[in-house]
Amino acid sequence: MSKMIVAGAAIYTFVASAGEVTVTKELQAAMQDIAVHSQVVMVDGSGATPKTFHEDSDPKTLQIVMLAKPSDGASQVSSDGEVIFLQKDTSEKEQQSLFGTAFYLKAKAREAASQPAGAHSSP
Repeated sequence: MSKMIVAGAAIYTFVASAGEVTVTKELQAAMQDIAVHSQVVMVDGSGATPKTFHEDSDPKTLQIVMLAKPSDGASQVSSDGEVIFLQKDTSEKEQQSLFGTAFYLKAKAREAASQPAGAHSSP
């Protein structure tokens, strides 16, 4: 049950701060599904940076990499939403925002993968 509360808070925080990003009901449902069904895995970030870290390539996991020192990089989400990099002093509000961003990116990737090859919208 607490996983649902955390997931809901992260998604709400993301949607509230998204501004110009359109989050459809379908996308929000996908984000919720990903949040509930993803396995969160803590990874030792000793010696890793966002540029050098190699993710596990498992779409069912969300890797959390605790960066060893501030010079390893800022708290951030990988471009595909598969990894969240955290500094030890990252606030809870920022962590929720990072989780929401990760769920959003993973949901957008899922949405793109499920569309037929010729179904992309034209400008």
